[in-house]
Amino acid sequence: MTGAASGIGLALSARFARAGAGVIMADVEGDALHRRAAELTAQGAQVTAVTADLTDPDAVERLTDTAFDLLGDIDVVCNNAGVLGPVGQPLWEVPLERMRQVFEVNHWAHILVARAFVPRLLERGRPAHLVHTASMSAFVVGAGSAAYAASKHADLAVARSLRADLQGTGVRVSVLCPGRVDTPMVQGLTAPRGAGGDTSVSAEDVAGLVWEALGSDRFYLFSNPDAPLRLRDQFDDVWRHVSLPSALPEEELWAAPKETTVAMGHRPSTWKR
Repeated sequence: MTGAASGIGLALSARFARAGAGVIMADVEGDALHRRAAELTAQGAQVTAVTADLTDPDAVERLTDTAFDLLGDIDVVCNNAGVLGPVGQPLWEVPLERMRQVFEVNHWAHILVARAFVPRLLERGRPAHLVHTASMSAFVVGAGSAAYAASKHADLAVARSLRADLQGTGVRVSVLCPGRVDTPMVQGLTAPRGAGGDTSVSAEDVAGLVWEALGSDRFYLFSNPDAPLRLRDQFDDVWRHVSLPSALPEEELWAAPKETTVAMGHRPSTWKR
């Protein structure tokens, strides 16, 4: 369970532990992680806290070794680590380093975890389930959310690719796409225009959704009741553009200048029609 020190990752850890499962809780926030693990242990849970920077390939490999060494077999991997990053700024104002940090956690860390765990799951030959936490932001993008939304689009693509790669094996894949969830990550945050949705659910609600989907062929897991409406609006917009008639060859879509300078530095003397 990655990203397990708070929010959805903590709720998932608690839900699995209540069912009697042994849980490896991983997070880069070591102090908070160990406090939460101690609280669950005091309630009778069988959990192990592992402080790990999941953007570090070596740390991910050590986490994988620890998980298989302690549990023997792994039935579920929840690839849940995530950060929100900068919001409310247009793309051109977001510091590049901040964007890279968001991608490191929300995208590359998920890739590293999948690459470390999936081959061993296949070697064991047992049924298993890999759950990637993406977001409704993998579908619905508002203003000022480029870093987060782009990373979640990338993770959705990874999950879809894994689903195709693992078809016919015993390893199932689901992608969790929550809308607004009442977690520390979003508390006090005003969502950028068009990005938030109208509903909020608890992390425990999301954990329950994941638990119910385990072992099934459900790929998309949507947690918020407004998800159908938000998705419909997005795909209606896509369909509206798909169904637009194609321009005839002789039609001119915009007035073409006789001379122009393009971004690559090429300066044609005339606009090619």
